[in-house]
Amino acid sequence: MELRAAVEAVLLSSNGISAEKISEVLGVSIDDVLQILEELRREYEKPSHGVSLREVEGKYRFYTKPEYVEYVSKVSKRKFHKLSDSQMEVIALLLVSGPLSKNDVDSFRGKDSSAVLSSLQKMGIVRKKRVGRTYLYHLTRSFLESTMLEELVKSEKLSGDGGES
Repeated sequence: MELRAAVEAVLLSSNGISAEKISEVLGVSIDDVLQILEELRREYEKPSHGVSLREVEGKYRFYTKPEYVEYVSKVSKRKFHKLSDSQMEVIALLLVSGPLSKNDVDSFRGKDSSAVLSSLQKMGIVRKKRVGRTYLYHLTRSFLESTMLEELVKSEKLSGDGGES
């Protein structure tokens, strides 16, 4: 068995899989799997590939590179939405601040956000979760994955851990 090819095949057949599960499925060490995943990640970063390998919440998966989304959207069943300025504003707020109540969103924006939050929920971009007596709105995992925003959240630029002085 060509281990690298086997790891790649398992990745392509899954909708996100942990290194531990790949190790278990293939009957090889986790260290071997992690080394191959890193090699594949570097390989798929190259401009000659239309996809990249990323880890999101402990699961590895191939994602379409942003410059090719336009083409994939023509054959994909997944809908891509054009977003209004108000919707983008709320997404940015939730991305930077994390889960917020409707009152918090309204306060930040200086206006009622009911319609915007509702439309984002219908698009599958935002979900609300009851916490105590209130609801907190947060960006969905599928939205973060599809837009690669999760990578930005983890990056030094948004976390404030790095950047230029």
